[in-house]
Amino acid sequence: MIKIIFIIPFSPKYAEYADKPRPKYNWDTKDGQWVGIWGYDWGDLHLKSLVEYYDNYDCEVWQPDLRADKIYSAQLCENLIHRNFPAKMIKSFYRFKLRKELYSKSIIEELKKYDDNNTVLMLPATVRTKWMVSILGSIRNAKHIYYIYINDSKLLPLKISCLNPLKALSTYLINKEKLQWLKNMNILLTSYSDSEAVKKAEQINPNLKASKFVWGLDLDYWYPVIDKEAARKKLKIPAEAFVILLSQRLVPEYQVDRFIEVIAQIKPVKPFVCYITGFGLPDYKSYLQGLVERFGLNNKICFVGYVCDEELRNYMIAADLFVAVPTIFGGSGGALKEMAIGRPIFTVSSGSTYYFLKEQNAGIFVSPTDYEEWRHKLESIINGEIIVKTVKREIVMDHYSWKKTAEQTKKAIDLLFEEN
Repeated sequence: MIKIIFIIPFSPKYAEYADKPRPKYNWDTKDGQWVGIWGYDWGDLHLKSLVEYYDNYDCEVWQPDLRADKIYSAQLCENLIHRNFPAKMIKSFYRFKLRKELYSKSIIEELKKYDDNNTVLMLPATVRTKWMVSILGSIRNAKHIYYIYINDSKLLPLKISCLNPLKALSTYLINKEKLQWLKNMNILLTSYSDSEAVKKAEQINPNLKASKFVWGLDLDYWYPVIDKEAARKKLKIPAEAFVILLSQRLVPEYQVDRFIEVIAQIKPVKPFVCYITGFGLPDYKSYLQGLVERFGLNNKICFVGYVCDEELRNYMIAADLFVAVPTIFGGSGGALKEMAIGRPIFTVSSGSTYYFLKEQNAGIFVSPTDYEEWRHKLESIINGEIIVKTVKREIVMDHYSWKKTAEQTKKAIDLLFEEN
């Protein structure tokens, strides 16, 4: 058996789950808080696909947890365990100033038990913290695969501006650090959100071998089990309205506030309504709801909150357009589900979802920051002046299968053992 340990670089986002039920795996701590394991972080889903199709891997997902007072473990399925480890925030001097960053000594100590050439560490490709440097310094015999799920351009040096000398120096130091980090990689597992960036990374490091993978999707679940009319009746959505759906975490980088501002500006001739599902920080949710009230959009925008998969599927069936407009994009899980259901996608011109839709001559794309473009295209879509093409379900099924995810991940692991 090959041991695979996937390192998540962040603590569970407990504040964002404040209004949700506890996950299946949860424990009370001595200080009156609780620790939870949800089981659907990227690492969990990624390795679950691997153990589902191959029986020669013993997989674990390790996560630092600011609430944990000891190691907590949950068996997610056969040959896959998720563990939460004690962690704390430390201060580190970085580019002329102190910054706070996550550190888990517990993970470093536990990793030393697996420092052999039959262990594969899956490490985040763009997290260059003191903790990650300590992991690499302590674990020298285990093999490494680096993964990146967001935009691959994050791997590359930044453009240096000469206008501000201090900023230029800071950027120079960032670039020096990025190049050093990149040149130490040998295998990179990427969703190819930016294929040109991956090519440039391979030019910088000729020894780097980038291995592409795509996210799978539970295609037996995400399909239109009822028709649009029936879904709208269930959800009490007006039959005649044009329905827009956003479904994601309610955090600033997803630009829900900007989308609300755009909705306030459009004046389509047809009636429309926008539903927003998801959860997030209470203060940010209050800010978004305040925007809706300020613009007088209470009859146009409805915050649904957290919904179960069955209810989310009904909203997706009821929708006429799915919207995902983040500033940083790898791929949208919500957009993939909506594609499988057969609805049009309105998204930004970056990320793996964008590249897939572009190949299929489907979807409609906007710049992440050109809000006038958002307004014009959204209004035209609602009025029927722009028809957004969808992707055939057969194509989605062929491209986004968990079996393919597993095969592509296995290929990267095999390549790693051939290299060593």
